[in-house]
Amino acid sequence: MDFRLTDEQVKLRKEFFDFCRELVKDRPVGFTGLEGCYDTQIGWEYHLSCARKFAKKGWLQLGWPKEYGGQGSIMDKVFLAEATGYYDVPGVDVFGVDMLAPTLFATASEEVKREFLPGIASGEVMWCELWSEPNAGSDLAALSTSAVRKGDEFVINGQKIWSTGAHRAHWAFALVRTDPHADRKQNGITFILFDMKTPGVTVKPLLYMESGHLYNEVFLDDVHVPVKNVVGEINKGWQVTQALAAFERSNLNAIMS
Repeated sequence: MDFRLTDEQVKLRKEFFDFCRELVKDRPVGFTGLEGCYDTQIGWEYHLSCARKFAKKGWLQLGWPKEYGGQGSIMDKVFLAEATGYYDVPGVDVFGVDMLAPTLFATASEEVKREFLPGIASGEVMWCELWSEPNAGSDLAALSTSAVRKGDEFVINGQKIWSTGAHRAHWAFALVRTDPHADRKQNGITFILFDMKTPGVTVKPLLYMESGHLYNEVFLDDVHVPVKNVVGEINKGWQVTQALAAFERSNLNAIMS
């Protein structure tokens, strides 16, 4: 078996590295990793700027199905991850591009994919993950945040914690309990998407000892979310959760950083 890169792959990989080398010139002093993206406004703006520049190249859609605007292959995504990791360049939203998008391809309805993938591809919509709770961390299935259906909406109440970047994110993917009487705690959980500016969403910082800001508590008080924002099936969000967790653990950008 020949493991050498093709001439086209060598050329594309060089283009990624050259592009990231230019982006570094605008990097704020002291910027590094996720903290660099979320801690300061100038770091956040740099992250958004890089995302939009990658989006113009179509690079946030590497490996996506072509019917959704995808280009290239997963191997091309590897090359981009190499370049962003080498230069510590942000712009590839770990929650939207690396976790949620592939999960939508695997589990979401066509309506949900058509509504939410464009914002990820354009770099205009950044995401956060609302999973852990004060009494449901490693035992995630013990979560108690409730979602009660009222017509075409769910009304959500509860608390999430350790939510990376929730103070910056535009949208969230969350796990909520829609059937408190399910026979197993893994059942009765629903995976749902909502705007972080929805009334009733309150974000409070969990600061580092030196006041750095990456993590947050998120309080949900009578948050109204359309039922159409459910990913997968109602009460079967645990299967969607497992899919997303698999994509999270195989995160190329984390490997290359």
